Amino acid sequence: MATRLEGKAILALGSNLGEKEANLNECISLIREKIGLVTSISDYYRNDPVDFESNNEFINMCVEVSTTLTPLALLKAIQSIEIDLGRVKTKASYEDRIIDIDIILLNEMVINKKDLIIPHPKYKKRPFVLTPMGQMEEYLDPQVFLSCGQLLK
Repeated sequence: MATRLEGKAILALGSNLGEKEANLNECISLIREKIGLVTSISDYYRNDPVDFESNNEFINMCVEVSTTLTPLALLKAIQSIEIDLGRVKTKASYEDRIIDIDIILLNEMVINKKDLIIPHPKYKKRPFVLTPMGQMEEYLDPQVFLSCGQLLK
């Protein structure tokens, strides 16, 4: 049986379809219900899509959540929230989406499994994650020991 942990997760949220702000707010409500206490919320960050073409601007943000879920249970809860909000996954790596939730950090854990990589492998080069994340706190990456501000430079 997996051990429960007490810790904080940094989640990146994004939406570029429908009522984007409403999608994000509903997502935060479901995070509170299924994952844990939301302890910090960044401002919205508007940006163009990255790694694919679309006319739909994204709104991104980050939240900090206090959770007792194991890493895999956290991933399953996130996938459940995405489905609840109407996300339909296809084979495309990047596409328009009603909601996207990524685990950026979970405590100081480093996990590299087929279905779960923490810290998120691409966040260090994504201003749409680093800027809102850094607004909440200067988190330290457990692999390179740099803060959000340092990674943005």
